Amino acid sequence: MQIIYPIIFFLLSLKWAKWKNFLLYYPTVLFMIVGNLLYSFLFKDYPLWRFEHTFEKNVLPTRMSIDLLKTFTSFPILTIIYLSNLPEKETFKKYGIYILSWSILFGSIEYVSKQLGMITYHHGWNMGWSLIFDSCMFSLLAVHYKRPIIAWIISIIFILFLWNTFDIHFELLK
Repeated sequence: MQIIYPIIFFLLSLKWAKWKNFLLYYPTVLFMIVGNLLYSFLFKDYPLWRFEHTFEKNVLPTRMSIDLLKTFTSFPILTIIYLSNLPEKETFKKYGIYILSWSILFGSIEYVSKQLGMITYHHGWNMGWSLIFDSCMFSLLAVHYKRPIIAWIISIIFILFLWNTFDIHFELLK
């Protein structure tokens, strides 16, 4: 099932992504990739959420292969769709509705994934935290698209907040 999502997202991108603007979106796509790889590295031994095997254990033999599949297919494709439709008028209301819509969409996908056993929560993480995280993530993607340095600074603060909130010890990095 983990392999199905990238295919579905790619097919959706044929309708809703502006692939001709790929070079404009590329830095923010990389920002998303780095963010997910950083999570995979920093939280490897103490995950808050984890993508699980479902039906394709022979195709994707490890959790790392699932993470890499998502990191280099689903997340970049969804970032391109997201940026392709980002409101051009920079009003708080339009951005807020757009970010809320994407957060609900991601939350819905995650809910289905949770019901199918494709994702598990650990160390106090739950659907509520995922919705908060999604709202922050989509806000950061919009900020990064316009002001990358500010997005990196906010990201570091958010990582430290999560690190502190979920009582993650630096010994885990050894």
